[in-house]
Amino acid sequence: MESKRLILYSTLAVILVLVLAACTRSLAPNDAVPTAPEAVTGETPGTADDVMEQIWQLATQTAMAQQGIIGTQETPEPAGGETLEGEIPEGETPAGETPEEAPATEETEAPPPATETPPPTSITVPTPTPGLPATYTLRSGEFPFCIARRFNVDQYELLNASGLGLNSRPGAGTTLTIPQTGNPFRGDRVLRSHPTTHTVQSGETIYSIACQYGDVSPEAIAFANNLSAPFSLTPGQVINIP
Repeated sequence: MESKRLILYSTLAVILVLVLAACTRSLAPNDAVPTAPEAVTGETPGTADDVMEQIWQLATQTAMAQQGIIGTQETPEPAGGETLEGEIPEGETPAGETPEEAPATEETEAPPPATETPPPTSITVPTPTPGLPATYTLRSGEFPFCIARRFNVDQYELLNASGLGLNSRPGAGTTLTIPQTGNPFRGDRVLRSHPTTHTVQSGETIYSIACQYGDVSPEAIAFANNLSAPFSLTPGQVINIP
């Protein structure tokens, strides 16, 4: 407290000295020899009132400095939502800079395309076998149903076309009429499993053996065993059935 009072008194003393100096200057005689004005750098002093105003401001600033008012003011923080000059708002990218791109994720391998299931094959009506004869002459050991299986024709159509019935027993040399309607045999054409081998029995021919297997032709048996006409067979002979 004593130091503040001392400073205040010193300031007032300086002010008083300056005031007296100004008054003395104003009372100087008019006939005094003028001297060349000195070159002054800066501003030209004002009137006495201006000097007093400057002294008062100097005293005020000095007192405020002693009390710690000047130089301790804090910079006010910006209001909510405002941004100080030079700061970059959060979430924005400085001008001239390119934001970092997120790392690309690995591409998931595409599943293989589904395989289309082909439509089911339509069932068609069998057509007459190419080269199907119009007639056929029975040989020893053959009968009408055997011929129907061999050519894959309807057995009842074959009997009707040939003028025969179920109880008919046509022998060798009988001519059968082969139907051309394309209707297949009714039932299983295969009577025995093949390919296989067959042991010839007494009285058998390639024609009678073919009838035992159903859908095998005598010509196929002869070809498989390298037989030539008249296709003679010996009992006990083993032949191949295709």
